[in-house]
Amino acid sequence: MSKTIEKGLQLMELFREEKPTWRLDEIASKAQMSKSTTLRILRIFLEFGYLQRIMVEKNGALVEGETYSLGWKLLQLGDIAASTFEIRTIALPYMKLLQQEFNEAVQLVAREEDQAIYIEKVNSTRPVRLYTRVGRTAPLYAGACPRTLLAFMDDLQVEQLLEAPITLYANNTPKTKEEIWAYIKETRENGFSYSISELEEGTVSIAVPIFNRNNEVEFSISIAGIIQSLPKENMHLFLPKLWESAALISAKIGYSQPYPYGEYIQQIDKGEEK
Repeated sequence: MSKTIEKGLQLMELFREEKPTWRLDEIASKAQMSKSTTLRILRIFLEFGYLQRIMVEKNGALVEGETYSLGWKLLQLGDIAASTFEIRTIALPYMKLLQQEFNEAVQLVAREEDQAIYIEKVNSTRPVRLYTRVGRTAPLYAGACPRTLLAFMDDLQVEQLLEAPITLYANNTPKTKEEIWAYIKETRENGFSYSISELEEGTVSIAVPIFNRNNEVEFSISIAGIIQSLPKENMHLFLPKLWESAALISAKIGYSQPYPYGEYIQQIDKGEEK
């Protein structure tokens, strides 16, 4: 990598939420560069709109001060990135790999207020009748994917949501608040949710959380099929790859912490994946 580009990126990474503004001398000191080199790089970023100098009042007029902050260009690029790296686009390649490895359906679910919505699905090559289809909604308390979303909500939000009547969809749909809370605690502790015949008779789903840049579980991903192909005693065969996929997707939507479940390790600071 060009030394100039490397130094420029080093400077840009100083601008964080905890310290969004910097003076020239602070930047040079933190980056361990001379003031002349620092100023030359800052001028390039100023010219292209990646940085700006904060306006101050002087003698009754507004003039550029000595403090730098991020510029309008990054806002523009952020909007482009947000629209480009949409969760379905990011998740689909990993979903396809999971389907190819296990030949089971793979589902992606998002939370939409007080319910879950299936936003992407890769079908198994075997004919399997599942509750899910893209665009279909489900209650957050039933099914592995929806309940994974519920499990990582704030306790008060969960309590408020469970004030509504519980609808039974299949034989094993949870029937009481106590039963749902037991599942939630299990999911939080173990990092996955497992369901049998909760939304559709005879179907099974194993789901894990996907974390966003705010460390919140906004999405979940699952492998789904029939009881014969996904018995509970075989979960250990599916979970490592599920967690790995969820970790990679989480990182790509801005999650900067180590994924909290499984043995998958991602060296985010170095941009390396193992």
